Amino acid sequence: MTAILDNPAERKPDIARNLTAAEQFADSLLPNRYFWPQDGSLLQLIPAGEFIMGSTLPQIELARSMDRNGSLFALGCEVPQFRAAVPDFYLGVYAVTNAQFAQFLAAANPTPKQLDRYFATLDHLLPPLHEDEAWRVDPGYETHPIAHISWYGADAYCRWAGLRLPTEIEWEKGARGADGRIFPWGDTWDETRLRWHGGSRGESETTAPVDAYPEGSSPYGLRQMAGNVEEWCADPYRPKIYGRYASGDLRIPASGYGRVVRGGTCLRPNKLEFRCAMRRGNPAAYVNILYTGLRCALDATELMRRTTHKSEPSSQAH
Repeated sequence: MTAILDNPAERKPDIARNLTAAEQFADSLLPNRYFWPQDGSLLQLIPAGEFIMGSTLPQIELARSMDRNGSLFALGCEVPQFRAAVPDFYLGVYAVTNAQFAQFLAAANPTPKQLDRYFATLDHLLPPLHEDEAWRVDPGYETHPIAHISWYGADAYCRWAGLRLPTEIEWEKGARGADGRIFPWGDTWDETRLRWHGGSRGESETTAPVDAYPEGSSPYGLRQMAGNVEEWCADPYRPKIYGRYASGDLRIPASGYGRVVRGGTCLRPNKLEFRCAMRRGNPAAYVNILYTGLRCALDATELMRRTTHKSEPSSQAH
């Protein structure tokens, strides 16, 4: 077991956040979890408030010591560590599954050119053999996460579902909670809590079902924020953006080097790659993106708008 701690006594719990009266009222109206009807995603409320994002220099040195080749990782993009105040939002409890993505493909009916833009390879997804057939999934892989998709494929899915990709800040809060923990489950490495290159993964196995490893859940109950598949974020990747974030300007960059991916995959062998603060950038349209999937997000204000609109009585006379 490897523990990475800075100073837990200095960590401030989320309940210490100072919410306005309007934010407190909004929190009281928001459901903790919501089943999104378009694609079947289960969304978890991530409550408004501050959290600790990024790493300190001592934490980076401790992270490098976790693995034999840890010194080869350029982790300077994780500094400085800072506190970010985030409004209420929703994040998927699970990564998007093969079955959900097959539903999207059946409804969207993408052209061959679009498919080439969305996928590196069709792993466990079976295209229709005839015009009247739908997309199918290899039996037994329905609840495994969709993998090998580009940022454009992830974005297209979210748009079809009426959702969006999370920002990098939202993703890290969902994974880390408000106490600055190192891994989604805490500060101590535990290979039994995720699907990675080691642990219980069989030699011929890759991904696991999205509801596996419940003991590795984040403080908000999100599954597999570490391991299984990496997940696309909305943001362009800029290695030095944390300097601006630390100053209080949390706008995502307008441009960068590809797009941010988070979480680590089932085949990555280094423990440090599964920390909540680990970040990397991939080309958005790279055609060899293996074991990269997505998790959907939603503005809390959008959920309130939709649910309030549905609950309003009709103004038409009966």
